[in-house]
Amino acid sequence: MAAKLEVRFLGTPAILKDGEEVFFSYNKVNALVYYILVRGTVMRDELSGILWADKPDAVARKNLRNAIYEAKKILGADTFISPRKAIIKVNPAVDVVIDSKLFEADPVGQLDLYKGEFLQGFFIKDSVEYEDWYLAERNRLKNLYMDAISSKLQSAVDEKDYSTIERHGKLLISQNPYDESVYAIVLRAYCEQGKMQQAMELYEEMKALFKKELQSDVLADIDAIIKEALQQEEKNFQNRSHRMPVPIGRERELEDMTAHIWSFMRGRAGEALILLGDAGSGKTTLKDIALESLQDEVAVIQTNCYQLERNFLLHPWTEIVNGLVQLLEANGTMIPDFELNRIYALFPQMDMSIDRDLGLVEIKDILKFDSIFHTLSTVLDVASANKKLIIVFEDIQWMDPLSLSLLSTLILRKQSDRILFLLTGRDSREKDFQHFITSISVYKRLHVTQLNPLNKKDIRRYVEAANLPMAVDEALLHQLQIETEGNLFLLTECLNSLKTTGSLDKLTNNMATVFKANYLSLSEEQQKIIDFISLFYNGAPIAMIGEYMKMDTLRLLEYLEGLEAKNLVSPFSQQADVLYEISQQKLKEFIQQQLSPEKWKILHGYLGTLWEKKLTHSKKDVVIYKHLEYHYEQAGELVKMGHYKLKGLMYYLNFSHELFPVLSLSEPMQTGGASYFTEADTLQYLNDVEEMMARIRETCGATADVKNLELMYLHLIGRYFIREGKYEKGVRYILDLIEQAIEMRNRDYTLMGYKQMIYYDIQTGNANEMKNYLEIALDLAVECNYHKEVGILLRLKGLNMIMQGDFEEAERLLNESIATFMVTQTVARRYALNIAAAYNYIGEIRRGRGQFEEAIEYYDKALAICNDQQAYSSWVVFSCNAGIAAYNLGQFEKAQIYFEQAYEFFNRYDFYWRRPIVESYLALLAMREGQETAAMQYIDDAMAKLTMMNNPQEVGYVNMAIALVKAQYPQSEINKHYRGSIAMYSGRALRYLDVYRDTYERSQLEALNEV
Repeated sequence: MAAKLEVRFLGTPAILKDGEEVFFSYNKVNALVYYILVRGTVMRDELSGILWADKPDAVARKNLRNAIYEAKKILGADTFISPRKAIIKVNPAVDVVIDSKLFEADPVGQLDLYKGEFLQGFFIKDSVEYEDWYLAERNRLKNLYMDAISSKLQSAVDEKDYSTIERHGKLLISQNPYDESVYAIVLRAYCEQGKMQQAMELYEEMKALFKKELQSDVLADIDAIIKEALQQEEKNFQNRSHRMPVPIGRERELEDMTAHIWSFMRGRAGEALILLGDAGSGKTTLKDIALESLQDEVAVIQTNCYQLERNFLLHPWTEIVNGLVQLLEANGTMIPDFELNRIYALFPQMDMSIDRDLGLVEIKDILKFDSIFHTLSTVLDVASANKKLIIVFEDIQWMDPLSLSLLSTLILRKQSDRILFLLTGRDSREKDFQHFITSISVYKRLHVTQLNPLNKKDIRRYVEAANLPMAVDEALLHQLQIETEGNLFLLTECLNSLKTTGSLDKLTNNMATVFKANYLSLSEEQQKIIDFISLFYNGAPIAMIGEYMKMDTLRLLEYLEGLEAKNLVSPFSQQADVLYEISQQKLKEFIQQQLSPEKWKILHGYLGTLWEKKLTHSKKDVVIYKHLEYHYEQAGELVKMGHYKLKGLMYYLNFSHELFPVLSLSEPMQTGGASYFTEADTLQYLNDVEEMMARIRETCGATADVKNLELMYLHLIGRYFIREGKYEKGVRYILDLIEQAIEMRNRDYTLMGYKQMIYYDIQTGNANEMKNYLEIALDLAVECNYHKEVGILLRLKGLNMIMQGDFEEAERLLNESIATFMVTQTVARRYALNIAAAYNYIGEIRRGRGQFEEAIEYYDKALAICNDQQAYSSWVVFSCNAGIAAYNLGQFEKAQIYFEQAYEFFNRYDFYWRRPIVESYLALLAMREGQETAAMQYIDDAMAKLTMMNNPQEVGYVNMAIALVKAQYPQSEINKHYRGSIAMYSGRALRYLDVYRDTYERSQLEALNEV
């Protein structure tokens, strides 16, 4: 029984015999079989001529016989027959199904068979005649295909089958991108479905293509289709918005606002939108009307800015980023781990991962402003991919400078048609706010909708619509205009009072009368609750309200719902908490004024104790520090206020002076490598802290608590100045710390001071002083029975031995240090970077002895640990050292990888330690590749950074690189750029390179000097 053959020629060719694909031994057999199957009957001379035209007749006929034999061997002996010797044809008795034949018989009905071009991807060399044949066949079948699509498209237009129109229209456009009639059909289908974004995208693509390729505009008919659809879309949008209740006197502002939002919705990369007006002018109401009208067409994430948070950096972004993360999780969209980790570094209170609170907080490098921008930019792009996004900031006049700067940068640099920033704010003379408005307006990236006070005409309309129980005359209107100055909130309050009391007498002197009337109408429990809520600067957690009131949650909710119904409080969610805030700022101020000074202080002190109960001793505590600082200051407990202000400052300064920190929470909130502040902000903040300390000393005297706070202050400020390279100032603070700590017999801070001096000596290469501090620090750690501190100090002593050239003793101490940290898995994890540092120092010993391959093995061990912990500040040091060893081995490609990996982190973070060394070697590698300009830039950059850390070894390496380039490339521009002699640079390098660790480098330079 003959086999069944299924032949696919449309697309990648394939032949299936009884359902299984068959393959031929060489390509000419494929070509032969394809030709016979398509033609049906073929002359043998025709076959040999088309496939072996370049061969003699005898050879061609022989090749033909062999090919036919191969084909029959695979397909079956009876597949092809020869009724006459000169002819070969497909056996009619064989069941053969060929897709191109079926398609050709009924192109419209069999359109789905067309999976691609005829014999797509098939090629046979040295057979021009065969190529001419299949190309002609390909074009013929493609034309049939295009005609069939056109026919189906026309039928779909008649039946308004939009999905078919879109599918086949796009196919035709892809084949002929200049057919305006097809564009018109697809654009009209989009518009009729209301898919204006897709329509605008296709329209803009068409305009750009015609302009670039044809130097012409699109047809007027197509312009008319788009214009008509846009006009109808705008009309529908405006009508939908106006179905919502619009405040009288704000119709014009709402129309301006909705027109701008509509422009964004139709696909324009528009400006940010800000509603500017006084408190109570109706900004929030208009914003809510506009957003509610959008229904589910966009995702909206909102937050408020508060005056008391003016000094809390990036706090307004917390809820925005939290909303973005929740939106992505709801959509099942994954955020890259690297970006998510950086989000948690910026906003630690969002990190709900349990593991991140179990001692795995790492002191990372400095997060530059650009890093924050790129992180948020990435998350915004991902979040707005599926649905357009509107980010709302209310009351941005209270936004902190860093948040304003970040918002300004996003608005200016992120011109996206997927994201709209909607802002509300009061006209403020605050410098940062004015700079924000001006800078964005200059670049035409901000659309301002100004909400001016209502005029007398609008006040009349507003009052007449209020259905007051008395006549509305000119005297009443004049009085209302005087009392409210056209403010919507005050006008509404006055009208409510008129309805309830029939008089304005209690309102004319001061609007506080209205608040007092509402306040006195409350029950004793409600008054107590609202008094308590007014103490919080940005909302009271319901749990704290319940604890204060000694009420269960259900009973408390009844009272809160009563206050909410009277528009006195409003709830909102923050993470897993429900918070309540006073609904109006002026109402809040009125309530606060009702509290006696004594009650004010006592309650704020009580709130401080409540917030302290919420401390988790994790990095998320940074948010609680802000509350504690505020409440203890209001309570007059200045020492506690100072304590939490300094703890918060530790987070925002984000120290990474210690290259290999303990991965624990003993030093809170150290998530990066340096300050989130700008330099100016930092100096101002430090001045504020100094004034705070002076105030505390003057107010509280030299109590034990004040002295302990002084130790914390000296440690923090000293570390900061040492990290900034201001050694003299920093050392003065640390020595003062040590002196006071010894006097107070505070052994913990004494040890901290010793360690800071040891780190300083490492940085400046002072081995002798380091040795002295190590001895007294070790004695103290042993005396205190601080086993892990002993392990750290042993490692540092091992480094000191390296600096003195005693490699054998150094390695013994380093191995002892490693053993100290390997007692348990928990200890090993906590002190992982100290173990890595010990491996690094053993690698340094091997490098000093010229055992470079072994050195790299130890460096790689250290790098593996750092990679697991994402400890980039330590990572760059180890990678730099490994690069030096690889370079010394002559493994330049491997060295390049090490150095470039380190350099990438330098560019991502403002971290300078070892950077001049990395740049020096990158310069040497660039010269090897003939990249002299890049090499010069690397060396110039390295020279500029030498003064930042004042590290002698770095000075040595930079001068070594210059000496080597001048010696090896005497005709280079670098040789002219650095005018000193080779002897001068090599001599300077020898003066600063380490005598014990940099032996190979020193030998190179000494050889140069001999030459």
